[in-house]
Amino acid sequence: EVDRGRGPSSSPWMKCTERCRLPPCVPADGDPHFVVDFPVSKTAVCFNINGEPGRVLRLLSDHKFSGVTVNGKLVGTPAPPGSRKRQRTYFGSIAVVADRPRRTYIEVTPTKVILDGPDRLVLPCHSSASVESGALSVALVGGSNVTVSVGGNVSLVVLLHHYKNPAPYQRDHLGFYIQDSQGLSPSCRGLLGQWQLAGVAPVVEAVPGENPLSALLKVKGRSVPVVRKSRRIHGGAQSVDCWFAKNNGAKLLDGRYEDYVASHVFDTGEGPQGSNAA
Repeated sequence: EVDRGRGPSSSPWMKCTERCRLPPCVPADGDPHFVVDFPVSKTAVCFNINGEPGRVLRLLSDHKFSGVTVNGKLVGTPAPPGSRKRQRTYFGSIAVVADRPRRTYIEVTPTKVILDGPDRLVLPCHSSASVESGALSVALVGGSNVTVSVGGNVSLVVLLHHYKNPAPYQRDHLGFYIQDSQGLSPSCRGLLGQWQLAGVAPVVEAVPGENPLSALLKVKGRSVPVVRKSRRIHGGAQSVDCWFAKNNGAKLLDGRYEDYVASHVFDTGEGPQGSNAA
């Protein structure tokens, strides 16, 4: 059974849909499942990333403008019996780097929060605390979630998922949600960051003669084959119906999967997705 952390600040998806009408809100949670909500077109799009344990994924990259970068490192477990997958992967650590006015970072794991700036601070995840360092403000709700605010106009939430009696294929892990993206630039990139443009409004078109659960998604000038699925977020506490793009989000994402791999969790990057390039 997973401890879903039902504290007063533990429902970022609900807050997200209430507060962030434009641009869309994006969670990354579970194995990991990415869900993009587009309220204007009343469409939710989802995709999975089947990375290798130890890989670091670029979730958000606005390094050259707002100075914010978010990376997540994958950890692995064996797949459940009967699964088509060889293994499961989850986010085992997430780092938020703020480069303005001076470089400060926070790293979150299921057991501790490390805040590094002029002074280094380590907080156990079972405690509750509020601290500030440079542009970063951190609010930890013990055993539930960590809210990171950058410069007062970017708010990010890391959920702490703990299993009380884990099976061999279960592992304590993290979920990541963008709660407030007002301070991010239109040039923001990354697996989640590229969806922060207010003008992005995908259109779903039925395919004649095909299963009604299959369709073509038109987004950013591309046609993406999708199927209707349901995704559980917030540790399984909520379910979202979405149009699913297969193969690591092929055609849905800008560039290739490899463009979103960082060298380490604090890497602000100079590659296509790390440097705010198109």
